[in-house]
Amino acid sequence: MFIITVFIGVLGYIISSTLHFGLTGTGCFLIGAGIVDFIAYYYSDKLIIKSENAMPVSDSQIPQLYELVNELCTNNNIEMPKLYMIDSKSINAFATGRNKYLAVLVVTRGLLEKLSIDEIRGVIGHELSHIETEDVKLMSVLSILTGLVCIIADIYWTNVMNKTDNDQSGIISIIGMVLSLFAPITSILIKLSVSRSREFAADARGAEISGNPEFLANALKKIKKDRIKVPYASKATAHLFFTSPFKDDFIGELFSTHPDIDERIRRLLDMKN
Repeated sequence: MFIITVFIGVLGYIISSTLHFGLTGTGCFLIGAGIVDFIAYYYSDKLIIKSENAMPVSDSQIPQLYELVNELCTNNNIEMPKLYMIDSKSINAFATGRNKYLAVLVVTRGLLEKLSIDEIRGVIGHELSHIETEDVKLMSVLSILTGLVCIIADIYWTNVMNKTDNDQSGIISIIGMVLSLFAPITSILIKLSVSRSREFAADARGAEISGNPEFLANALKKIKKDRIKVPYASKATAHLFFTSPFKDDFIGELFSTHPDIDERIRRLLDMKN
């Protein structure tokens, strides 16, 4: 978060220089970055749940899910997360939260309807591993901060395109152009590398939590055939999901936040063998 704040401050200085706001403008950007850091840390989970239109569910509404999650948490000494559901036929799930004691587990209706109980156990085990290792905190904060970087880059380009005079510093303009071009790409690449490596680790630990790597492998086989998108998913939150919520084409898969499903299945079956 410190690195992102410094980056926003530098880009804020460039934008302020371009618009002749001076140090006051830079200070405003730094204050804004601090506010965003605070919101990202304390409220990212609430913002993500709201953006995905997920609704809370109780043990009386879906007792089978509650009992399954409670069983896995108890057996593996993991704090019981709050349960939410997205009303979508897509097969997917994600976990979010500030830490492992304040975590939220979100599943789609499709996951509960289309997977067997063992396959659901495998997916839940995967998501609980993210909670156990507190991946949820990092990935939730990344959702907010990388989105902000892209917004600031857009602000720079909007003002550059609308500027008619030529009195700004050439060096500042070049630096601003380079930063604004590479900022969104860099933030996406960071998110890709972090997400993909953690997915493999979560698969392995999730298989241990669920008790059988084949449970998760079989779930992935079904999910691979499912072509229904998660309706409210965005590029800012895609890395949170169990599998890509977009059902990407070849180019999309190349820049997907998730590893190849076949590779995930292969590694899980290797564990079984």
